[in-house]
Formats: sequence, C-alpha cells, structure tokens
Amino acid sequence: MDLSNFYLLDIVLICGIPGSGKSHFANNFFRNDNRKRINRKEIRRHLYEMSSFGQKWKEEFFDEENEILVKHVERKIFEHFLQNMDRILVDNPCVSKTSRSNYVSVAQQKLKSTGVIFLNTPEIKCLQRNKTRPDAVPDQVISSLYSSIELPENNEGFDEILVIDDY
Repeated sequence: MDLSNFYLLDIVLICGIPGSGKSHFANNFFRNDNRKRINRKEIRRHLYEMSSFGQKWKEEFFDEENEILVKHVERKIFEHFLQNMDRILVDNPCVSKTSRSNYVSVAQQKLKSTGVIFLNTPEIKCLQRNKTRPDAVPDQVISSLYSSIELPENNEGFDEILVIDDY
C-alpha cells in the first residue's frame, strides 16, 4: 500500500464504521507524520467527563443533544489547526458524502489539499472487533452506519482517495 501521496497532503481523513480499524490505521501509518489528530469520540468523552465531575464516559451516555456542541468544538479545533498551518488527520466514521463534505468545504476555502482513506471493513469483522473493546459501540449503531456507507468518489473534492477493503 503506497501512502506517499497522503503524506504530502494538508488534511487526511481516515473513515470507516466503528471497529473498522481507523484509529489503529492512523496510529500505525501517521503517528510520526507530524500531524494534529482530531477524533470526535474523544471530544465527546472529554466533554462528558469534564461536565460530569470526572465520571468515566461510556457509549451508552451518547446524547444527541450534546452532539451539536461536540461538532462545533470539533470544527473550531479543525479551523484552529488550519489557521496555525498544522497538518491534520481526522479520525472519524464519515461514512456518507455529507459527513465528509464539511471538511472538504473548509479545506477548499483555506486552499488546503485533502485526501480520504476509507477502511471498507466487513460489518461482521467490525462487530467482532467491537466486542473486544473496553467501551463497545452498540451493535445497532455499527449496522446502521454500515448500511449507510457511501464510498468516497472523485466528485467530492478530494485530491487523493484510497479505499482499503477488509482492513
């Protein structure tokens, strides 16, 4: 797998359903690439733990009402890193064109190059991996996201696209 073009980009999105291996992939291939990493689940966890006096986050605490704030914070972090000329790695599901479009739109406004690596891991494999996690995502979330996958296409505005099947 040749990732050399991705190492040259300003912004790299690593996408796929929970359990597809996004964070593992990011850590293995981009940890030493001098990038700032953004992960919405971690923002969600930190927000919950901060506002709940340190009570540990669990997936069951997901609150759609707070998701607006989480996305707002994520966007501000993203814009801040761009403003500081940092290179960015986004580690989020982003399974639909719509969910990826916000990143591409901001990147294009700032004249930044972008790429997407989509880990198209089979649903059954993601469900199995999820069971080994200390903080498992509900199976129905994985199945729902899997059924809504839209693989990245050239017309989305990315400079580079890589789809990896069965990671």
